[in-house]
Amino acid sequence: MSKLADYQTIGDSASLTKIGEKAFTIIGIRDSDYTQGTVTTPGVKITTAESFEIDGNSISKFHTTRVAVVQRLSNPNLRRDVNEEKKPLGPVKCVSQTAANGKNFFNLVDV
Repeated sequence: MSKLADYQTIGDSASLTKIGEKAFTIIGIRDSDYTQGTVTTPGVKITTAESFEIDGNSISKFHTTRVAVVQRLSNPNLRRDVNEEKKPLGPVKCVSQTAANGKNFFNLVDV
C-alpha cells in the first residue's frame, strides 16, 4: 500500500523510498525534520554522489524519517567526517531488516 509521503518531494529532494535498495554514496547529511499539522518527526536529508532518475528528474538529494536511518546518520563524528572532512560514506543501501521483536524496520548497511 502506498502512502502520500512516498510521492512527496521537498524542494530539491525526493523520498529515500524512491531508490529502493540501490547502492549509493553519501556526500552530505543534514537535519530535515518533517512536520504534519502539529506533529514533527525527526528526519535527515542526504546528498548522494550518484544521481537517480526519479519521475523524469535526475535527483541526488533524498529525505527520510526512517528511525534507524535517522539515528545512524545523527552520529556527530559521522557527520563531521562526511560534511567537513569530505569523506564519503559508502557505498551503502537502505534495506528492510527484522528486529529481535519480529518487527520490520529500514536500516542503512554497507554494500
